[in-house]
Amino acid sequence: MKAFLHLLRRELHPIVALLIASAVLVGLPGWMILDRAAILRNGAEIVLKTAPVDPRDFMRGDYVQLRYEEISGVDGSLFEGELPPRDRPAKLWLTLRTGEDGLGVVKAVSLNKPVDREPGEVFLRSEPLRLSRSASSESVAGELLLSFGIERYYVPEGEGLEIEAARNQQRTTVAVRISDDGDAQIARIMIDGKALYEEPLY
Repeated sequence: MKAFLHLLRRELHPIVALLIASAVLVGLPGWMILDRAAILRNGAEIVLKTAPVDPRDFMRGDYVQLRYEEISGVDGSLFEGELPPRDRPAKLWLTLRTGEDGLGVVKAVSLNKPVDREPGEVFLRSEPLRLSRSASSESVAGELLLSFGIERYYVPEGEGLEIEAARNQQRTTVAVRISDDGDAQIARIMIDGKALYEEPLY
Protein backbone atom coordinates (compact mmCIF):
# COMPACT_ATOMS: atom_id res chain seq x y z
CA MET A 1 0.00 0.00 0.00
CA LYS A 2 2.88 2.41 0.83
CA ALA A 3 4.46 1.80 -2.58
CA PHE A 4 1.10 2.41 -4.25
CA LEU A 5 0.64 5.74 -2.44
CA HIS A 6 4.23 6.78 -3.28
CA LEU A 7 3.61 6.04 -6.96
CA LEU A 8 0.45 8.14 -6.92
CA ARG A 9 2.27 11.10 -5.35
CA ARG A 10 5.10 10.89 -7.86
CA GLU A 11 3.08 10.43 -11.03
CA LEU A 12 -0.14 12.38 -10.44
CA HIS A 13 -1.29 15.79 -9.33
CA PRO A 14 -1.50 15.74 -5.51
CA ILE A 15 -5.26 16.33 -5.43
CA VAL A 16 -5.94 13.58 -7.99
CA ALA A 17 -3.62 11.23 -6.11
CA LEU A 18 -5.42 12.00 -2.85
CA LEU A 19 -8.82 11.31 -4.41
CA ILE A 20 -7.67 7.99 -5.86
CA ALA A 21 -6.04 6.91 -2.60
CA SER A 22 -9.18 7.85 -0.67
CA ALA A 23 -11.35 5.84 -3.06
CA VAL A 24 -9.12 2.79 -2.58
CA LEU A 25 -9.12 3.11 1.21
CA VAL A 26 -12.90 3.52 1.34
CA GLY A 27 -13.65 0.94 -1.33
CA LEU A 28 -11.60 -1.91 0.12
CA PRO A 29 -13.56 -2.24 3.40
CA GLY A 30 -16.79 -1.88 1.44
CA TRP A 31 -15.78 -4.71 -0.88
CA MET A 32 -14.88 -6.91 2.11
CA ILE A 33 -18.30 -6.28 3.69
CA LEU A 34 -20.12 -7.08 0.44
CA ASP A 35 -18.03 -10.23 -0.09
CA ARG A 36 -18.85 -11.44 3.43
CA ALA A 37 -22.56 -10.71 2.92
CA ALA A 38 -22.55 -12.61 -0.39
CA ILE A 39 -21.11 -15.69 1.32
CA LEU A 40 -23.67 -15.52 4.14
CA ARG A 41 -26.51 -15.07 1.65
CA ASN A 42 -25.53 -17.50 -1.10
CA GLY A 43 -22.95 -19.89 0.36
CA ALA A 44 -23.62 -23.59 0.89
CA GLU A 45 -24.27 -24.34 4.57
CA ILE A 46 -22.79 -27.08 6.68
CA VAL A 47 -22.96 -27.54 10.46
CA LEU A 48 -19.73 -28.28 12.33
CA LYS A 49 -19.31 -29.58 15.87
CA THR A 50 -16.80 -27.74 18.01
CA ALA A 51 -14.15 -29.41 20.14
CA PRO A 52 -12.91 -28.48 23.62
CA VAL A 53 -10.16 -25.87 23.85
CA ASP A 54 -7.37 -25.94 26.41
CA PRO A 55 -8.35 -23.69 29.36
CA ARG A 56 -5.16 -21.68 28.83
CA ASP A 57 -6.69 -20.50 25.55
CA PHE A 58 -9.93 -19.26 27.10
CA MET A 59 -11.61 -16.13 25.81
CA ARG A 60 -9.27 -13.18 25.40
CA GLY A 61 -11.06 -9.87 25.23
CA ASP A 62 -14.34 -10.08 23.35
CA TYR A 63 -14.06 -13.23 21.26
CA VAL A 64 -14.51 -16.96 21.74
CA GLN A 65 -11.86 -19.28 20.37
CA LEU A 66 -13.32 -22.13 18.32
CA ARG A 67 -11.82 -25.46 17.37
CA TYR A 68 -13.74 -27.87 15.16
CA GLU A 69 -13.93 -31.58 15.86
CA GLU A 70 -13.92 -32.61 12.21
CA ILE A 71 -11.85 -30.01 10.34
CA SER A 72 -9.29 -28.49 12.74
CA GLY A 73 -7.29 -31.71 12.87
CA VAL A 74 -7.65 -33.95 9.81
CA ASP A 75 -6.14 -37.41 9.30
CA GLY A 76 -3.42 -37.24 6.64
CA SER A 77 -4.59 -40.59 5.24
CA LEU A 78 -7.57 -38.72 3.73
CA PHE A 79 -5.21 -36.83 1.40
CA GLU A 80 -5.82 -37.54 -2.29
CA GLY A 81 -4.01 -36.59 -5.48
CA GLU A 82 -0.97 -34.35 -5.97
CA LEU A 83 1.08 -33.75 -2.82
CA PRO A 84 1.68 -30.25 -1.47
CA PRO A 85 5.08 -28.63 -2.20
CA ARG A 86 7.82 -29.10 0.38
CA ASP A 87 9.33 -25.64 0.00
CA ARG A 88 6.34 -23.35 0.56
CA PRO A 89 2.96 -23.21 2.33
CA ALA A 90 -0.08 -24.38 0.41
CA LYS A 91 -3.82 -24.03 0.82
CA LEU A 92 -5.64 -27.34 1.03
CA TRP A 93 -9.17 -28.24 -0.01
CA LEU A 94 -11.50 -30.29 2.17
CA THR A 95 -14.45 -32.12 0.67
CA LEU A 96 -17.23 -32.11 3.26
CA ARG A 97 -20.55 -33.89 3.36
CA THR A 98 -23.33 -33.95 5.92
CA GLY A 99 -23.39 -37.11 8.02
CA GLU A 100 -26.42 -38.96 9.34
CA ASP A 101 -26.33 -36.87 12.51
CA GLY A 102 -26.60 -33.65 10.48
CA LEU A 103 -22.99 -32.64 11.12
CA GLY A 104 -20.23 -32.06 8.60
CA VAL A 105 -17.79 -34.89 7.90
CA VAL A 106 -14.50 -34.72 5.98
CA LYS A 107 -14.55 -37.04 2.98
CA ALA A 108 -11.19 -36.10 1.44
CA VAL A 109 -8.34 -33.57 1.45
CA SER A 110 -6.57 -32.37 -1.69
CA LEU A 111 -4.13 -29.74 -2.92
CA ASN A 112 -6.42 -28.64 -5.73
CA LYS A 113 -10.12 -27.93 -5.75
CA PRO A 114 -11.97 -31.12 -6.73
CA VAL A 115 -13.57 -31.09 -10.16
CA ASP A 116 -16.54 -33.31 -9.42
CA ARG A 117 -19.02 -32.53 -6.68
CA GLU A 118 -21.55 -35.09 -5.52
CA PRO A 119 -24.94 -33.92 -4.22
CA GLY A 120 -24.65 -32.48 -0.73
CA GLU A 121 -20.88 -31.96 -0.85
CA VAL A 122 -19.14 -28.64 -0.22
CA PHE A 123 -15.51 -27.66 -0.76
CA LEU A 124 -13.75 -25.75 2.02
CA ARG A 125 -10.33 -24.13 1.50
CA SER A 126 -7.84 -23.89 4.34
CA GLU A 127 -5.42 -21.12 5.18
CA PRO A 128 -1.82 -21.72 4.00
CA LEU A 129 -0.11 -24.68 5.65
CA ARG A 130 3.45 -25.98 5.35
CA LEU A 131 3.61 -29.77 5.54
CA SER A 132 6.77 -31.43 6.80
CA ARG A 133 7.61 -34.66 4.99
CA SER A 134 10.80 -36.38 3.90
CA ALA A 135 12.07 -36.12 0.34
CA SER A 136 11.12 -39.74 -0.30
CA SER A 137 7.62 -39.44 1.13
CA GLU A 138 4.82 -40.20 -1.30
CA SER A 139 2.00 -39.70 1.16
CA VAL A 140 0.87 -37.36 3.91
CA ALA A 141 0.94 -38.96 7.35
CA GLY A 142 -0.22 -37.85 10.75
CA GLU A 143 -2.69 -35.14 11.63
CA LEU A 144 -3.09 -32.02 9.51
CA LEU A 145 -3.68 -29.02 11.76
CA LEU A 146 -5.78 -26.66 9.65
CA SER A 147 -7.39 -23.27 10.06
CA PHE A 148 -10.02 -21.55 7.94
CA GLY A 149 -10.49 -18.04 9.31
CA ILE A 150 -13.48 -19.14 11.42
CA GLU A 151 -11.62 -19.88 14.63
CA ARG A 152 -12.73 -16.71 16.43
CA TYR A 153 -16.24 -15.47 17.08
CA TYR A 154 -16.67 -11.97 18.44
CA VAL A 155 -19.34 -11.38 21.07
CA PRO A 156 -20.33 -8.51 23.36
CA GLU A 157 -17.88 -8.30 26.23
CA GLY A 158 -18.65 -10.79 28.98
CA GLU A 159 -21.10 -12.88 26.91
CA GLY A 160 -18.68 -15.53 25.74
CA LEU A 161 -18.64 -17.61 28.91
CA GLU A 162 -21.82 -19.51 28.02
CA ILE A 163 -20.42 -20.47 24.62
CA GLU A 164 -17.08 -21.47 26.14
CA ALA A 165 -18.71 -23.69 28.75
CA ALA A 166 -20.94 -25.39 26.17
CA ARG A 167 -18.00 -25.71 23.75
CA ASN A 168 -15.93 -27.56 26.32
CA GLN A 169 -18.92 -29.83 27.06
CA GLN A 170 -19.17 -30.48 23.29
CA ARG A 171 -22.68 -29.01 23.12
CA THR A 172 -21.81 -26.24 20.66
CA THR A 173 -22.22 -26.42 16.89
CA VAL A 174 -21.55 -23.78 14.27
CA ALA A 175 -23.43 -23.27 11.00
CA VAL A 176 -20.88 -22.19 8.40
CA ARG A 177 -21.59 -20.78 4.95
CA ILE A 178 -19.04 -21.61 2.25
CA SER A 179 -18.63 -19.80 -1.07
CA ASP A 180 -17.77 -21.43 -4.40
CA ASP A 181 -14.19 -20.23 -3.81
CA GLY A 182 -14.01 -22.21 -0.58
CA ASP A 183 -14.13 -19.19 1.74
CA ALA A 184 -16.11 -19.64 4.96
CA GLN A 185 -18.13 -17.36 7.22
CA ILE A 186 -19.81 -18.21 10.51
CA ALA A 187 -23.58 -17.88 10.09
CA ARG A 188 -24.87 -19.12 13.46
CA ILE A 189 -23.58 -20.31 16.82
CA MET A 190 -25.80 -22.97 18.36
CA ILE A 191 -25.97 -24.64 21.76
CA ASP A 192 -27.87 -27.92 21.96
CA GLY A 193 -29.12 -27.24 18.44
CA LYS A 194 -30.67 -23.86 19.26
CA ALA A 195 -29.29 -20.67 17.72
CA LEU A 196 -27.65 -18.39 20.28
CA TYR A 197 -26.09 -15.90 17.86
CA GLU A 198 -26.97 -15.34 14.21
CA GLU A 199 -24.83 -13.18 11.98
CA PRO A 200 -26.52 -10.29 10.14
CA LEU A 201 -25.61 -9.79 6.49
CA TYR A 202 -24.18 -6.33 7.18
